[in-house]
Amino acid sequence: MLFRNLMLALIGVSFLTPSHTAMAICTSVLKDGDFEAQRRDIVSTPWISEGRTGIDIQRGLSYRGSNNAWARHNTDWNAIRQSVRLSAGQVYTLKAFVRSSDNVHDGYFGFRDINQRPVSEIKFGPMPMYQELRVEFRPAKTGTYNVFAGFWAPNQDAWIQVDHVRVDFPCDDVILNPVD
Repeated sequence: MLFRNLMLALIGVSFLTPSHTAMAICTSVLKDGDFEAQRRDIVSTPWISEGRTGIDIQRGLSYRGSNNAWARHNTDWNAIRQSVRLSAGQVYTLKAFVRSSDNVHDGYFGFRDINQRPVSEIKFGPMPMYQELRVEFRPAKTGTYNVFAGFWAPNQDAWIQVDHVRVDFPCDDVILNPVD
């Protein structure tokens, strides 16, 4: 019994022994990235609609949770966006889970400046299953930027679904393991 208790204590201590310095991730500068605060099927604050968009409320179409956003149309640009305040020199990582119809070939995901010009984006195509998209951006100046997910419709019915959107950035002032 003494040996067993000693072994359990040693195992417990090994989990408390620091091994690597970890960087904390600050709270996302984005609001309602999982769309759970959306109460109606239309896109509402803090999100902004571009083209034909909406919210699937408890339809079982989300990546996680009950709700997700969508854009669907046969022509033009269709997207969702949200304004965020970013600090100069900080690296921000925009992440979201996105899926699309098999005819989407001009999907875009990323950051735009206050004038809606892309400053960091990736292009995506058909994705029948949710996939995590990631884009990094280091603004040269502090200010308002927009995160977005959207597509140019191919002159036939096409769609994207978006869920669990977040903007991560490291908290440089938090040291989780000062022992290393």
